[in-house]
Amino acid sequence: MPAPMEGQETMSSINPVVQVAQQMLLGGAVKQNHALEHATIVLLSRKFPEVRFSGISFAAGFFVFGDVPTEAILPAAQQALQLLRTSEPELAVHERCGTNLAVAGLLTGLSSMAVAKLRRPYSTANNVILASTAALVLARPLGLVVQRYVTTQTPNTSMRILDVKPMTVFGSPAHFVSTDNPDAAGLFS
Repeated sequence: MPAPMEGQETMSSINPVVQVAQQMLLGGAVKQNHALEHATIVLLSRKFPEVRFSGISFAAGFFVFGDVPTEAILPAAQQALQLLRTSEPELAVHERCGTNLAVAGLLTGLSSMAVAKLRRPYSTANNVILASTAALVLARPLGLVVQRYVTTQTPNTSMRILDVKPMTVFGSPAHFVSTDNPDAAGLFS
């Protein structure tokens, strides 16, 4: 496990109550960690193409799920942070993000309900299936737009990576990447 960088604390400056509020309100710290999670996973996928990665973000950091050496995580996260801030901010958006699934589920459910509430002859099973299919087709590009403008944010200059802790979550290898982001540590940051 890498040691914290000199002069850094190993604990985030964000208050635990604010962490919960940020999670529920999708605050700046969560969105910036979400972007860093995506970019880190992209870089790790390039280095370890045989490994299936996934992740989840919180205000104080993010998990990377995947069976890789702990020593590989920190350099990938540091490089991802640099690339997001400079030349490759598009790494914040990932085609297999859960946001895309949420958008697809929401659109499909709403379109099905809307058609089902129409008067006959429009409320047929065929039209419900057609509306659901159209919603799924629209969900892919819309999910990417929602990621770009709602669920991710380019990390600000105050964000720093504190450390990486290996662990096992539900029997799967994982790493928690702790971050600190004083400029995004407020309730409505």
